Amino acid sequence: MPQKTALLFVNGEPPKDIPSNIKDYTYIACTDGAYHSYLFKSAVEPDFIIGDLDSIDSTRAIPSKTQIIHTPDQSKPDFEKALLFLNSKGVTKFTIYGASGGASDHFLGNLSTAMQYYHQFKMLFYDNYCYFFFADHHQIIDHVKNHIISLMPLSTVTNLTITGFEYPLKDQTLVLGGCISLRNKAINDKVEISFKNGNLLILVQNNLN
Repeated sequence: MPQKTALLFVNGEPPKDIPSNIKDYTYIACTDGAYHSYLFKSAVEPDFIIGDLDSIDSTRAIPSKTQIIHTPDQSKPDFEKALLFLNSKGVTKFTIYGASGGASDHFLGNLSTAMQYYHQFKMLFYDNYCYFFFADHHQIIDHVKNHIISLMPLSTVTNLTITGFEYPLKDQTLVLGGCISLRNKAINDKVEISFKNGNLLILVQNNLN
């Protein structure tokens, strides 16, 4: 059975470019804040608008194909509610736009939500500067030669080894408030990252330097 996928827009910085492969996704969805802020101005017609609906402007027409999913529970942010609703439809792989930028507390909240669920779902985030994701304990990234790559530990990351970088590391510990690895450059088309414990966010800059 083919894996169900979702393209999800949340209410951060609007993407400069809407992805061209939207027909490849099982579902297209957005939080109500993302629809109100920017998606209504695009040609994208989401299958679902999800959230507490506090941001929906009633003067703006909703596409006839779009289902409004009212999730009033204030104990969860709309991003989390969107993930859980789409997972109830069988989605386990997400491409997410708008999770960063905008209000800094929203971005940190989105990271907290992603950290809670990244072992359960596959989530790849895009913004106007980079793409980012939580790393598996052994991670290979292709087609990144000359890209700037940053490794951000969101908990203590142990026994980190990276190869294919301008500044390789071996059995390093990364920790917030201590050693981190920002703005390293890939010198190979393929880089390899491995670590034993922890939560590691990988950010790959879009443009080449």
